Amino acid sequence: MKERVKVIGLETGRKTEFPDGSCVCELVSGPVAGAAHTCMGFSTWKPGTATDQMVHEVEEIVYIVAGHGKLAVGRDLVPYRAGQGVLIPAGVPHGVVNDSGEDLSMVYIFAHPEYPPTRRATAEEEGA
Repeated sequence: MKERVKVIGLETGRKTEFPDGSCVCELVSGPVAGAAHTCMGFSTWKPGTATDQMVHEVEEIVYIVAGHGKLAVGRDLVPYRAGQGVLIPAGVPHGVVNDSGEDLSMVYIFAHPEYPPTRRATAEEEGA
């Protein structure tokens, strides 16, 4: 039985690093661990980060591990902090804003076997 259990650390997950030092690491997914229905990852966003708003085809659940920041949803900013969970429904444009002086770290989960189909939000969706 234990051979079916997978433990994946940040050092072996599918990592994407950004020029500002922020990073996203897919830890559990179909491609990384053979997950059939879910994807889980960990991300750290450096102070001053403001990502483009993206739209996922499935809902996203996020748990804030450390720090605080905001979720840009169109023109709105939704604050969150360590110890809170966030539900982002499918089809909702959103981006991470770390306007604090500390790293913002979070765990994200999708009901999809890997990072789901995602597109950049249109100017209209962002409220431009």
